[in-house]
Amino acid sequence: MRDIVFRAKVKRPAKPILGEILPDGTWVYGELHATSRVPHIHDTPFSKQPIDPETVGQYIGVKDKDGKQIFEGDIVDCWSQGRHCTNGIVTWMENRIFITIKGKDGHVVDNWHIMPNNNGIDDGLSVIGNIYDNPELTKGESK
Repeated sequence: MRDIVFRAKVKRPAKPILGEILPDGTWVYGELHATSRVPHIHDTPFSKQPIDPETVGQYIGVKDKDGKQIFEGDIVDCWSQGRHCTNGIVTWMENRIFITIKGKDGHVVDNWHIMPNNNGIDDGLSVIGNIYDNPELTKGESK
């Protein structure tokens, strides 16, 4: 059983809401409420942070080789079955991690899928950024 955690960037709504709100662009982690009038994440039981729905990513249930949680939208370097990928974008579907590698022109050049084991990943994933803060990293290439 994996932890269900979401992350997104704070985005203050046009109309003020009650409570202490973090500055725009701050990453928040917690329970997602995407269908409410103001999409938000509860980062504590009594605090809700309004978010930009375009930045939502779910924790995929495994950590990288350095112990950092991996979320959808993260950019990773990885080794798998003797191959190296640079700047792969993480997605999660049906208990598999999908890594999309784009060429320097931005077009997809390869897709990998990695099955996590009970302890995490054996394939040496390392989170190096995410598609929101580091879009320049999405122009990697498979090696």
